[in-house]
Amino acid sequence: MKRLSRSFLWACLICLCFAGSGYATNIVINPGATLAGNAAALSSFQRAADSWGKQLADPITVTINADMAALGTGVLGTTNAVTLSWGYNNVRNLMVADAADEAGNGIVSYLPTASQLSVNLPSGFSLSSDMSTTKANLKAMGYEGLDGMFGASDADITFSTNFNFDFDNSDGVSAGSYDFETVAAHEIGHVLGFISAVDVVDYYLSIGETAEISLYALDLFRFGAGTPTDEASFTTGVRSLLTGGESYFCDVDNKWSLSTGRYTGDGQQASHWKADEKTGVYIGLMDPTLASATVQDITGADLRAFDVIGWDVTPVPLPPAMILFGSGLVAVFAGARRRRKV
Repeated sequence: MKRLSRSFLWACLICLCFAGSGYATNIVINPGATLAGNAAALSSFQRAADSWGKQLADPITVTINADMAALGTGVLGTTNAVTLSWGYNNVRNLMVADAADEAGNGIVSYLPTASQLSVNLPSGFSLSSDMSTTKANLKAMGYEGLDGMFGASDADITFSTNFNFDFDNSDGVSAGSYDFETVAAHEIGHVLGFISAVDVVDYYLSIGETAEISLYALDLFRFGAGTPTDEASFTTGVRSLLTGGESYFCDVDNKWSLSTGRYTGDGQQASHWKADEKTGVYIGLMDPTLASATVQDITGADLRAFDVIGWDVTPVPLPPAMILFGSGLVAVFAGARRRRKV
């Protein structure tokens, strides 16, 4: 059996402790000096953490170091998640065992074993026998003792100081400002495991190189145009790590479009749903762009993705998906609205 090892810190375009609010999944924030000095921002971040905590039932602690600093043009926030690698079958079997007692997650038992797995990669790339997960995601799957082996921190999140944020959305979001709570909740979603290896492929393609690629848990549900229609085709179906073209999250019963790469794909990081301004369909909080004066909550699509990659989801009524308008992570113009990447 392969030894669990720490790989690179995954990055997406926090020592005072601010503890969670008593949910089974306890998200603890360790704010840096700038964030600690901004009580409104820290409270908003905690509300974002609680929005995840109340939806998840895994009895674990997720620790996030967070701060505020000047970031790149159009970038609202970035996440560096601690990422671990382990043998593919080891992670796959954890996912299957975790889902075994969960109604509606029978499809997870049909995940391909290493000998059954088929993945479409660009020419020159190879597939690693290991699989990558965020440390938080691996905890949710049931792997114990990770904090003792790799330290308590699960991620670092940095919010930009270059934008006007509204830290209290209870009365709406001011015109020209961005909802801090929405941005924080989105970044936490990456910490929890909404990540695709397609972003690694995309990077290497952009610099004209190839590499050995490790799948992430979410990639086991990532397909091209030929999505599975039953359990058998879900097992034998070819997972797609290609940039560009069509890419979908599919668990047989649900199918949602995914982004395909910032550099050689559709212009958005692949670790996101397809941007709603490209399709006219808003899928969930893990959309890559955010617009100003809008509050966005976690949707059923978001929760379904986390459910099948190892998180125990609490069945709570969810608000309907709302259109996400904003200026956030990288500026894009869509009609009269200014949008930014998250």
